[in-house]
Amino acid sequence: MQEQHSSPLVARDRPSPIAGPGEVVLRVVAAGLNHLDLWLQQGDTGDALSLPRVPGSDVLGDVTAVGDGVSDALLGERVILYPGRACGSCAFCTEGSLSACRQFEILGYNYDGGYAQEIAVAADAVVPVGADASLAWAAVPVSYITAWNALVRTGGIARGDVVAIWGASGGLGNAALRIASALGARVVAIVGSAEKALWLAATGFDGDVLVRGDDLVKRVRAVTGGRGVDLVLDHVGAATWNDSLRMLSVRGHLAFCGVTTGHSVQTDLRQVFGKQLTIAGSWIGDPADLMAVVELLRAHPDALPVIQNSFTLDNAVAAQEAIADSAGNGKTILRCVEASTVQGEDR
Repeated sequence: MQEQHSSPLVARDRPSPIAGPGEVVLRVVAAGLNHLDLWLQQGDTGDALSLPRVPGSDVLGDVTAVGDGVSDALLGERVILYPGRACGSCAFCTEGSLSACRQFEILGYNYDGGYAQEIAVAADAVVPVGADASLAWAAVPVSYITAWNALVRTGGIARGDVVAIWGASGGLGNAALRIASALGARVVAIVGSAEKALWLAATGFDGDVLVRGDDLVKRVRAVTGGRGVDLVLDHVGAATWNDSLRMLSVRGHLAFCGVTTGHSVQTDLRQVFGKQLTIAGSWIGDPADLMAVVELLRAHPDALPVIQNSFTLDNAVAAQEAIADSAGNGKTILRCVEASTVQGEDR
C-alpha cells in the first residue's frame, strides 16, 4: 500500500473483500507493474491523487465470488481487468469511449488496485482469458490497450505498413511491436542501446532494430529504401517528437501517447502540411480495445508480453525498484499467489 508520497510501499492486513451488487471478488494470481505505480509513489505528476492507495493497474485473477446481479457463470473464470472506470452516463461512456470521460479513473492509481491477494471489482471490468492463461497475461492490460488504441484505432495500421516504434524493448513499446507484427506490419524497432537490440533478438524479433543516435532519421530512411515509415508510435515526447515527424513518409501518421521526456516542443510545421501528415493523440484505451487485444493474443500467443522479472507480493518494493531502472526490458510482475511460477527471474 502507498501511504505517503516519496515513501516506500508498506504491507497492511485488510478485511477480505465482499462482492457488492454488480461486483465480483478475484483471487489475485499476479499483478503487472507499470510506471503509473512509480508516479503514484512520487506524487508529483499534478494529478489529483488520494492516499492511502493500493497500486496495481494490471491484474490477472480467478473469480471466487459474485454479487447480486452477476451471473454465477463467472465463478472460477480466470480473468484480466479493464484498468479503469468512468461515470457511465456521459455521451462518451454511452458510446463505449470510457477513457474520454472527464471522470475517468485508473485502477491502482485513482482507486485501489491489484497489489493484493484479493480484490473486489465491477463485473463489467472482467474479461475471461481462459483457464490455461499464463502469468504473462498479468502484464497485458495497460500496455496492450494503449498500444492497440494508438496503432489500430487512431493509427489505422494495415497489413504491410512499415511502423517505427520508439522504446521497442520496454513495456509499451514491446507491446506495440508484438501487436504490429501479429497484424502483419513491418516493424522498425528503435531502442536506446546495443544491449536492448540484443534483447529484442533474444526474444524472437528478427526485423530492423536501430539504436538511437544523431543520424537516426537517415538510418530509418535507409532501411525503408528512402521512403520513410507509414506510422510512428511515439510515447517518449519532447526528445523524439521532431525525429518522429521527419521519419514519416508522405501522408504518414504519428500516433502519440506519452510525454516521458517532456511536453513542450518546437515543430517545423512544414513537415506536417508539406508531407500531409496526420497526428493523433491517444490515451489508454477502451473496453472494446481490451476485448480486441484478448482476441488477438488468443490467436497469437507468441505476441504475449515477455516477463523479464517476477517478484513475490511481499517484495513489491524491490519490484518497483526494478521498473525504475531505465535499462529494464520487457515486463515485471508480482506473483500474488505463492504456488504460481513464471518464466524469468524469481525473487
